[in-house]
Amino acid sequence: MVRRILLGLGASGLVLAGQQVSAHHGWGGQIPEHFELSGTVHTGVSLAGPHATMQIQDENGQVWDVTMGPPSRTRRAGLEEDLIPVGAAVSIVGNRNADMNRYEVKTMRVTYKGNNFDIYAERL
Repeated sequence: MVRRILLGLGASGLVLAGQQVSAHHGWGGQIPEHFELSGTVHTGVSLAGPHATMQIQDENGQVWDVTMGPPSRTRRAGLEEDLIPVGAAVSIVGNRNADMNRYEVKTMRVTYKGNNFDIYAERL
């Protein structure tokens, strides 16, 4: 009986771990070349969810989704919620989504007021 319970708990743990791993999309859906974008903050930095996010509006009015690292990694880079106000000028370096109909960038660096927030410095 104890053995069945332990096996059941182990199987449940594997299922939950598998869901976490499958939710992490990594860099596979991005183009390999670095992509640079400048604009104004449309929606400020959010550290909620599995990845930090924000939105930038470019000079043509297109709003881009900016996906950064997990909240803990983004904080270690020095980037916090409310640090960069809506309307502020920023630039980013990252990898654009491979689907050119999606305006999304997986971001390695955010630059604001001359300060670089290197979320994935090892990829730059």
